[in-house]
Amino acid sequence: MQPCSENAVFEWIQHGRVAFQPRSEGQQWQARVCNLIPPTFKRYAKVLHRLDAHYENIDQPLSQPELAILHIPDCAPVRDFVETKRKTSPTTRVLWKEAAESLNVPFRPEINHQWFVERLRPHPECWPRFIYGPAEGGLEDEECSELVRVLAPFTPSGECFVRFSEIPLLGTDAPLLFDGHLDEIKQLAEPYHFTPEYWWPANQSWCLCSDYDLDFTIIGGDAQLVEALLRNEVLESIEVTSNTRIDSFVTMPEI
Repeated sequence: MQPCSENAVFEWIQHGRVAFQPRSEGQQWQARVCNLIPPTFKRYAKVLHRLDAHYENIDQPLSQPELAILHIPDCAPVRDFVETKRKTSPTTRVLWKEAAESLNVPFRPEINHQWFVERLRPHPECWPRFIYGPAEGGLEDEECSELVRVLAPFTPSGECFVRFSEIPLLGTDAPLLFDGHLDEIKQLAEPYHFTPEYWWPANQSWCLCSDYDLDFTIIGGDAQLVEALLRNEVLESIEVTSNTRIDSFVTMPEI
């Protein structure tokens, strides 16, 4: 991929997405899919960034006196879930849907990591001891490669544009906008240590956003593209709408 100086190619996203509503004093910040991606697509999907079981604190547990001194919670529900998962799965992969079911979290379009934190209170710090992820603002190598594979049939000639987020690159001279081939995205991301924030083809038939502050990726496109994402066995996706809340302040509904 090569740096692109035609900033106008990003304007359909920049001006097509809905502006964030200013919040009044005491009001929580809110964001919706349409604040990231223009609300012009037929369907939208939310690709949940990968979770993985972490066994170190199970295989090498601290003693009870050590746990007491360090004020580390036992967090039995997460530990038990991970132990059971290891007995039944050949990989460390943990699906959001499985974790949600185990921890009594609703698997709804608005799901986010904060819902798990809320369910684990008063000891939310126990999650990192037994589960890694989800990554914020970026895709792991396998996820990036699989998204390229899924998007390829919907990308004429494989040519696309990508744009990195300004925030992590403030104070640098690193270019933000590139054009090239879908297959080059993973290689392009390596020196940046994170994937581009926006991907889209020249015909604007789909749009992907991995916001630097979110633990999932949003994609808008036609019905066939979204169905391909929902059926994919490598990526875990859930369908959303352009009006679905994507901020972590959305209230978790009771099951």
